[in-house]
Amino acid sequence: MATPAQGISKLGFRIWYERQLIESHFYFVTGFMCTVLIMALMEELNLRGPGPLSLSSLAMIVAATLVGIFAMRRYMRMLNRAEALAEQCVCPGCTSYGTIRVLDAGVIESDEQPQWMRVSCRKCDHQWQVESI
Repeated sequence: MATPAQGISKLGFRIWYERQLIESHFYFVTGFMCTVLIMALMEELNLRGPGPLSLSSLAMIVAATLVGIFAMRRYMRMLNRAEALAEQCVCPGCTSYGTIRVLDAGVIESDEQPQWMRVSCRKCDHQWQVESI
């Protein structure tokens, strides 16, 4: 998985941001579909019926729950990161939005997160630091 700095350097901020939103909403749709599947399986679940059929329905409910939780957590994490970066990508010098060039990037702590980027505006060459969550 590429870091935001690598993605922005390669694609530009606006395309990177658009792709982050599309991918995060893919996870949202996955989580929503898991919720629908769980509700359908709960409606058909009959614990007094044949054992293997009830166990398979129960196993599918557990699997759909785990996938749904993972998908919704991933959705929120990606959406929050993209929005946090978008808020910081307005040039303080000329107030243009999303016209940044990544100059340098690094890690604040020994952990991979949070990350910082030194960026400059493509219009006025003003430089500032952007922090990722």
